[in-house]
Amino acid sequence: MSDTALLTWKVQLARRNPARAISVLLLILICTYFVYFTLNDILLSLIAFLVLFLMVIPYYVPVTFILTDESIIRKMPFSKQVRFWNEFKRYDVDRNNIKLYTMSQSSRLDNYRSLLLICSKNAEDVLAIVREKIDPAAAGETPGV
Repeated sequence: MSDTALLTWKVQLARRNPARAISVLLLILICTYFVYFTLNDILLSLIAFLVLFLMVIPYYVPVTFILTDESIIRKMPFSKQVRFWNEFKRYDVDRNNIKLYTMSQSSRLDNYRSLLLICSKNAEDVLAIVREKIDPAAAGETPGV
């Protein structure tokens, strides 16, 4: 089988909600100033800024999702995550997101093993592909339960 792209889209969360993006950046700057004011050390303040900003950088950079015949690819400027369709047993649909789970039943590990597909205006197209690739009945589930 060839690994042809079925659907590709790009999402940038900071552009969806600019007020939240500005408020998070402002909070990081306030924390950085607090570190400088408390410790009076510019180097530790820069380290605090870098650590805090690196924690939220996925919110500010564009994320590209590529759905192929065999895999799901999530690309960010400095990372690439490839997951295969056969890893996922069930999915959950939210307003703008589709979360893919690796276990057929709900588990505490869901937050660590799942993959979140953030949809833009193509939620119906993404959901159609997910429904085609993930069969809940094959994983021992009954759909809609």
